[in-house]
Amino acid sequence: MLYFISLLFIFIAVFIITSYLFPKRSEQRIRERLVSGQERKRGIESILDLLVPLNKCLTLPRLKENLEKRLVCGGLEFTAEQFLAIKEIISVVCCLFYLLSTRALEPTYFILSLVAGFFLPDLWLKNRIQKRQQKIRRVLPDVVDLLSLSVEAGLDFMLAVNRVVRESKPNPFIEELGRMWQENRIGRSRREALLNMGKRINISDISSFVRTLVQADRMGTSIAEALRNLSQEVRMQRFQRGEKLALQAPVKLLIPLMLFILPVVLIIVAGPILLQFMKQGIG
Repeated sequence: MLYFISLLFIFIAVFIITSYLFPKRSEQRIRERLVSGQERKRGIESILDLLVPLNKCLTLPRLKENLEKRLVCGGLEFTAEQFLAIKEIISVVCCLFYLLSTRALEPTYFILSLVAGFFLPDLWLKNRIQKRQQKIRRVLPDVVDLLSLSVEAGLDFMLAVNRVVRESKPNPFIEELGRMWQENRIGRSRREALLNMGKRINISDISSFVRTLVQADRMGTSIAEALRNLSQEVRMQRFQRGEKLALQAPVKLLIPLMLFILPVVLIIVAGPILLQFMKQGIG
């Protein structure tokens, strides 16, 4: 009984730590950040700061640079040292869970639990980046349409961005537009703000969006016309992406059909014949 109670407490502790490390952003918090730029420091960051000085001593510039890029693409505000601290904490938690869940300690499984706990945050971060990029691709055509309508109505591009950010529902692309507007507000040029947004998101659709607007700004052409053409291009790309996924669907359904549906059909069709043959053979 004591064994299962200890496992329950370990599960609750892991759940609480995970919920504090990776909190979901509410609509109110996103809007406060986009408008005022002031964000409260989370209590978990003070815990991570205890391990940050140790991680700063690690001379791994390429690893830290790559990790910082992935954190930015995932929309996280942790530094590379803080994320390494998260990996270390979860690795220790996995080791403790293994020690409490087994009676005979085996070095191989102990090392495997240590390595698995260290790389679990990387898998979570990769999944978060993919989901975030999918959300951005999904809302991009609608946001471009809103920007095009606002600019055609007479607003400046950055004022149109501010209007769309304030009036739209929170999503990753709206958050990035808010960052871009804040960078332009504190003194950076529109070109620099757009390029920084493209680097943070790092997908082909946004790169095309940024390249079109930067070229229109450099050549002095109409932003409204560029946004109108970009809206048609983005919607065409989404339509082509949908056609590609539709063509891939039969191939993806082939394996489940062969593994689950075909055996059932064979049992239904050939089952009575086989039973009749067995009865005649026995008789």
